[in-house]
Parts: sequence; C-alpha cells; structure tokens
Amino acid sequence: MEKIINDIIDKKTDEIIKSTRELVRIKSVLEEPGDKGKPFGDGIREALDRSLEMGEGLGLRVKNLDGYAGYLEMGKGNGLAGILTHIDVVPEGSGWEYPPYSGEVISGKLYGRGSVDDKGPTVASMYALYAVMASGLPVRKRARLIIGTDEENKARGIKYYLEKEEKPIHGFSPDAMFPIINAEKGILRIELTCGYEKAAESGDIVLNVLTGGARINMVPDYASAEIETGPDGQGILNKALDDEEEGERLKVSQKEPGKFFVESFGKSAHAMSPEDGTNAIAIILEFVDKLKIKPAGAGKLIRFFAKHVGQDANGRGLGVDCSDKISGELTMNLGLIDFSGERGKVTLDIRYPVTDNKERIMEMIKQLCRPLGIEVTELQHKFPLHVDGNSELIKKLQEVYQQVTDCEPGLIAIGGGTYCRYIDNFVAFGPVFPGQQELAHQANENIAVSDLIKITKIYGQAIYSLIK
Repeated sequence: MEKIINDIIDKKTDEIIKSTRELVRIKSVLEEPGDKGKPFGDGIREALDRSLEMGEGLGLRVKNLDGYAGYLEMGKGNGLAGILTHIDVVPEGSGWEYPPYSGEVISGKLYGRGSVDDKGPTVASMYALYAVMASGLPVRKRARLIIGTDEENKARGIKYYLEKEEKPIHGFSPDAMFPIINAEKGILRIELTCGYEKAAESGDIVLNVLTGGARINMVPDYASAEIETGPDGQGILNKALDDEEEGERLKVSQKEPGKFFVESFGKSAHAMSPEDGTNAIAIILEFVDKLKIKPAGAGKLIRFFAKHVGQDANGRGLGVDCSDKISGELTMNLGLIDFSGERGKVTLDIRYPVTDNKERIMEMIKQLCRPLGIEVTELQHKFPLHVDGNSELIKKLQEVYQQVTDCEPGLIAIGGGTYCRYIDNFVAFGPVFPGQQELAHQANENIAVSDLIKITKIYGQAIYSLIK
C-alpha cells in the first residue's frame, strides 16, 4: 500500500465532501426528450458538466461526449484501465427525513439522492485519480474515470461512449458493494398489457383508474385508485377496509357521492432486492381484488395480477422461480401499473441467475398469460455477468481491499446491474461495506463521511495497482 496516496487524500478531505454535496444538490433525474446536447435533460447535463469541471480543476484530462458521457484521465502509456460511474439518479420518492437534494451532513452522514448511487463514488474516484497523479509514482498505463448519464434507465451513456472512444482493458465500477462483485444477475424488464371493457356491465363496483410506481427499478412506495360504487357497493368497500390495518397501508377518501379515492403506502427499495421494500402496488391490487369488480371489465386482470404477481418477490406465481449456486434466487419487482382508459398495463423488473436465460422466463410467462389475452412485451434485457474469481484483475483488487481494510476480500453476486456487464474484465467494487444497509433507491439515502474518504483511499490504491 502506498502511503503517499492516502496522505494526499487526507489533505483533500474537505474538498471531497464539498464536491459530493455539490453534485447531490443537482437533481439529475432523467427527462425525455432532451434538447440537443442535453439528451437526458437539464439536470443530468448540469451534473455531467460540473463533474468534468471538478476534474479539470484537479488537473485531469477531460472530455465531454455530447452530453451522453464524459471522462477524466491521468497517466501515460498504451494500456487503459477504467473506472465506470454515473451521475444520473432515480426519482427521490417519499419518506425523506432530510431534503433529498440538500446534501446535508448530519451526525457524520451525507444525505441525498445519489450520495451512494453514484455521485459520492464518482467524486471518490475522481480524487483517487488525482491522488495517484499527484503522488508522482511511476505508471505505465493510463486510468480513465468514465462518467455515464443514463445508467438507471437504458445505459445509453456508456453505449455512446463505447461507440466513440477507447475501450479499457480492465477495471471496476464503484456502484454496488464490497468486497468484490464477480457475478451480476441478468436483468429482464417486461410489460404485460391487456384491453378490457371499462363499463361493460352494470355492477356495484367500477374501477375508473389505478396507477402506481415511479420507476421500474424501484419498489413502489405509493399507488392510487379511483372507484365508483353502486347501491350495495358501499358495504363491499367497508368489508374490504375492515380487513386492513387502519391507516397503515391504505387510505380511502370520498370525492363525491358514490366515488372514492384509494391510496396505498409501501416502502421503497432497489428492484434488485424487492424483499427489502413493501410494494404499494401489490397492496392496492389485493384490496381492489376484494371488491369483486365485474370480470368483463378490469376484474379479471386485477384478479390475475393480484394472484400471480402481487407481493411475490421470486416469480413463483408466474412459474419462473429458480436459483443457482453462483448468484442465488431469481427476484421480481412489480414496478409500475396503469389501468386507465380501456387498457391495463403492468411492468415487471426480473433479475435472473447467471445460469438461467430470458427465453425460458419469457415462454413461461407467455403460456400463463395467453388464455387471458394478456400480451407480454420485452422492454429491455441485460445479459448476466460472471468474471472468473482467479483472474488477475480480481486478485489485484482483493489484495488492495485486504491491505486497506484488513478484511477478507471475498467474492459475491448481486441482483443489481452495473456498467461492468458492457465491458469485458470489469467488476463492481464497493462502495457499500459488508454489514451496511443498502440505501440506493431508498428514502434517506446517505453515505458516512468517513466511508467516503475510506473508499477514496481504496480506489486510489486500486487504480495505482492496475496501472503501475
């Protein structure tokens, strides 16, 4: 371990905190369609520009790739090591104790959307590059921090970079957890849609609208529905409410005679670990299903989704559950729902084991949906990643991690998706330490200031190990 790198980082502690707070204050949530030069909206472009300005101020070589991506670089030589990060964030959601874009530091923790995923690690990687450069230690390769802009959606930033620029020979992404992620599950996002007759039969209960969810890769913490009741519908509604915990999961308000607004409340979490959240869409589906909406209308679809999807986090209801020794169980998140007009739409985020394949999953779901006339459409697919645990890259990162933390550098698999799956010989490396709660995509996302400095040192030593 090179002490000089750590000493340089210690002297930059205040700047690292200040830079992270500044980036967190920028609301860099996807906006489409974006203007020329701002393909993903003003906020993301502002965060990218500011990141590059920070790097240039540190003396790093800088390039902006038309607002799709950018990079900071140091070193010399033909070989190129990469660090892959992103400055876009998911929507803030609800339930924050502190404002999600304030970057407040409270009791040693820096709060805000992106503090962990992935602005804090972006700043840490930037100052790690600077520290290696400022150390004057001899290097024979270059190191490049590649900053993406659309990681939380379709990864168009990193794809644009790979079309235009040099591909690194190896590297890491500080966008998951420690010690080292050498396996990432495949990600399959699908949409289930079916038409229905909105008021085909006169009945006691009519569903006008049901919507919920902010982003497919977040466990939804809110959903709502508007329903109308006939003469006997109020009794059915009251019976369904009696089965609920008053005020805990559901709230019903009367808009006008015979018309009610239903809200459900859950807990947000990352789609890679839906078991950590409480799905508000599943709650409202279960409730609306009890109202026995007429089958010729939306009732049959509500019944199907309540029964086969609902709170199921492993795909058992759809018959796609599976697991392997490398990466564990398949997970599934019901991320979005929209019943309006005369068509129902549900969007699922499925993370499948590295030894499984999307073809099996799609066919199983199609077989189950076909009798009801439900269409199954693939929205996005990312192949799984698995890097040999005996590779030179992993051995170097393990050595660095053990030296800096004095902890065992084991290998783990995740359901999250990082940029690593787009470039060979890349693995996710931090920033969440073992035993810490994963707060990405959740309310009160934060990073301890001490951890922010610690990961900067880990990344500084790792970069030097890869290019010396």
